[in-house]
Amino acid sequence: MLDTEPVDSVGITATLEAMRILNPVVIAAATIAATAMLAPAAFAASPMGSLGGEAIPSNADETLAVGSGIRPGTYTTTGLAEEADPGTFCRWRVIDANNAIRDQGQTDSEQDQQTVTIRPTDTFFETFRCAAWTSPGLFGSLGGGMN
Repeated sequence: MLDTEPVDSVGITATLEAMRILNPVVIAAATIAATAMLAPAAFAASPMGSLGGEAIPSNADETLAVGSGIRPGTYTTTGLAEEADPGTFCRWRVIDANNAIRDQGQTDSEQDQQTVTIRPTDTFFETFRCAAWTSPGLFGSLGGGMN
């Protein structure tokens, strides 16, 4: 047999109304928090690349794994690093998923801009004696000023 105590219907109605109003707020807050935490990783893995600011130091001799060492995207360098020994070259290459050279370049000039696009399907980016590689990202370069 059921216990039939009187029920405060006004209290229940008020509680249900508060839950109806607060539920979307809680869901929205949780969605915003999850987006803030996950968006950078999801965006970095997207074809649009990063928001910018990523750089590979000047005169670095490095092999970087795509995804963990460098994000997919487009990067530029001014050419040979100023610190490089005379008579040397800035060299770079992109290794694809089949371990083949997909793209490569070299220059012996400090004013010979090189540009590379690293795809999400590439596995490595190698750079030797180049000036810093930078990615202008989604919004392009914000520097430069007017001449």
